[in-house]
Amino acid sequence: MKNRCLFAVSVGCFVLAAASNITGSTGSTGGTGSTGSAGQQRALYQQTQYKGQEIGKLTGDVYYARMDDYVSAFMVTREGIVLVEPIGTEMATWLKGELARRFPVPVRYVIYSHSHWDHASGGAVYADTARFIGHENMLKNIAMPPANTPLPQNARAQDTNGNGRIEQAEAQGNLKAQFDLYDADKDGALSGAEVTRGPLANVRAPDLTYTDRIAINLGGKRVEVISKPTAHADDNTIVRFVDGSNVLFASDWITVHRLPFGPIGDAETAVVKTVEAMDFEHFICSHGMLGKKADVTANVRYREELKDAVAAAIAAGQTLAQAQASVLMDAYKEWEFYAQQRPQNVAGMYRALTSTRR
Repeated sequence: MKNRCLFAVSVGCFVLAAASNITGSTGSTGGTGSTGSAGQQRALYQQTQYKGQEIGKLTGDVYYARMDDYVSAFMVTREGIVLVEPIGTEMATWLKGELARRFPVPVRYVIYSHSHWDHASGGAVYADTARFIGHENMLKNIAMPPANTPLPQNARAQDTNGNGRIEQAEAQGNLKAQFDLYDADKDGALSGAEVTRGPLANVRAPDLTYTDRIAINLGGKRVEVISKPTAHADDNTIVRFVDGSNVLFASDWITVHRLPFGPIGDAETAVVKTVEAMDFEHFICSHGMLGKKADVTANVRYREELKDAVAAAIAAGQTLAQAQASVLMDAYKEWEFYAQQRPQNVAGMYRALTSTRR
């Protein structure tokens, strides 16, 4: 079946063999990107108490799929599957096989939550049947920087021969473990541009981008793809599967019974509240345990209580170090990553609040 409508400025319509369509603020179609030649073993990914691979049903025809700490979601329709978050080549290869075994339809759309390697890698596994959707900022985020980009400051110590590149024998830590995923031109050395770009060899570029939001209508069901830029990722996308009691997927930044990652500030709280206001029951973060809408509300509450506690520490004249020691957030001691992330959360909020006072 031929495509009836390939692209329009404000309304995009991609008709596949399954007669699906997309509507919304679409952007231009992108290239195919890399199909990736280097595998990504699970050992490269964040490791926590969550182990194994599994598929489970959430509501209606919406399911989750797990690889250790990482979680994706998908909706099955009579005309194909809509999947968010490929995660990596190992996960994608396993999941594609499981989907083929369980369901009589292929993956028709793969939605990227953002461009970070541990979430966006592996999409090419589905390239024989699927289109790839990402925010328009994803294209610049996965593009190679200018050739004259110097090595990042935190990587220069590995350039022991001082030639401005990191040979494989020089590489240490993450650069060593993922050398092939950084080495885009496969010349056996990492340039400043390659290190700056990141280990993105297995990230396939989206062939459909959007700016604000789009909707996928497939097999009588609907999936909403919505932009929610954050400090963590300016190409951040959330996905609402409109089926049964509805499922919302948000990657990384709204966590379930887990402290937020890194030095968070106050500005992001308002964005989390816009998610909380949406219509859904089941909530999936890309990491850790499965959640419900109440867990998003709890995430908002934590952020608001953190702000109040840090503001009180600032009003008492405490330094950053003193605030990190005094703002304990005791009510959240049982949340995952409490010991690791609490000091960083306090630091981010302290800096955010003190910067507005200058």
